[in-house]
Amino acid sequence: MAYQHTSRRGDVYWIQARERGGKTVYSAARKPTGNPVDRLPEGYEIYERPENAQVFVRKIQLTRILPIEKQLVEESICRLAQLEHFIVEVETNSLVVYLPDADPDASLSLMRTTVPMTAERARSMKAVMLSRARYEKMMRFTLVEEPSRRFNAERWCFLGGIDDWYFLARDKPLVKLVETYTPHLGRESFFELM
Repeated sequence: MAYQHTSRRGDVYWIQARERGGKTVYSAARKPTGNPVDRLPEGYEIYERPENAQVFVRKIQLTRILPIEKQLVEESICRLAQLEHFIVEVETNSLVVYLPDADPDASLSLMRTTVPMTAERARSMKAVMLSRARYEKMMRFTLVEEPSRRFNAERWCFLGGIDDWYFLARDKPLVKLVETYTPHLGRESFFELM
C-alpha cells in the first residue's frame, strides 16, 4: 500500500521516490507520478508548511527546542490569548506562532446577518474556513542561551517594506516571555507591541 499523508486542508499527498543524479529523491504529490513508497524512509519526515498546508518530504530537522517548551507556548496561547486555532512551528532554535489570516467566528457572525443557518451548518462552515485558511507568522521565541534556556521574543512587523521580525525582549526565561506577550495574540494590542 502506497504511503499517503492527508494535510490539514484534507488534501491527500502520495509519498514517492525518484532517481535523480544517482540518488533517491523523495517527494509528496497530490497525483502519483513517481514510484510509490509503502513507508516513510528512515531519517525523513513529512513537513506541512504552516502558511498554506503544502506537504513536503524532508530530512528530519534537528532542533534545540524541547518538547515541553513547545507545550508551554501552546498552553499559554490557549489560556492567556484564549485562542483555539493556531500553529506552533518548531524550527532549529525557535518556536514560531502562526494564526489564521481571518477569524472564522467573525466571518460566521457576518454571514449570519444575511444568511440564516443552523448550528450544524455553522460548525461545518467554520471547519471548512479553518481548513482552507492561510496562516501567518505572528510571534517567535528564539533560544539564545542553551544551558540556562533563555529566549528572545519577537513579533512579525507588517509595515510593508519592513516585513521582518521586530525584537520585543531579549535573553529572558521562556515562561516570562509567553506570559507577557501571548495575551496580545489575535488582539489589536499586538500591533502596539514595541
